[in-house]
Formats: sequence, C-alpha cells, structure tokens
Amino acid sequence: MLNDWMVLTTINAPRRTALTGDGLEFSLRNPSVDTVDTMALQAFFYECDLGAQLGFLQGRNIPVEVALSALDSIVRPGFPKGYRFPLDSWSAA
Repeated sequence: MLNDWMVLTTINAPRRTALTGDGLEFSLRNPSVDTVDTMALQAFFYECDLGAQLGFLQGRNIPVEVALSALDSIVRPGFPKGYRFPLDSWSAA
C-alpha cells in the first residue's frame, strides 16, 4: 500500500528492526505506554507530513480522533508545552 510505504520509510529509516503497517496501526489504536512502540509513534507524528499521516489513517480506516488520542497520551507529553504537530492543523480546521 502506497500510504504505508510513505510512512514506514520515514519511521524505519533509523531503526534496526523494521516496523510494519500493522504494528503502527496497533500503536495508534491502543495508546498505552506499556504496549506500543513509542518511538514509532513519535516518528509518525513528528517526522511524517500531514498528507502521509492522513493517507495512512484513511487507508487503515483509523479515525483521526483515534490518532489524536494516541498523540495526546503518548507523544505530546514529551514535547514542549504548546508544540504543534502536523496533525494539529487538521484538528484546528
């Protein structure tokens, strides 16, 4: 799937063990620090552009609100207060 490829090449570039689209989908749908790949989520929200993020979410039938929940609970706490991620642009529209 093209959307998976665009996202996964960005996320997997510095990784020793590659993450699959299914693994990223699991992390987005089950945002718990104990069960997800937090570095993959950070790369997804920080390094992937909005178009790639939305394409992945749409291709996997993941509601944007589910992704925002994962962003808020797992990734956002590690960034400075007020930092804006690409997906924040979608939620502001």
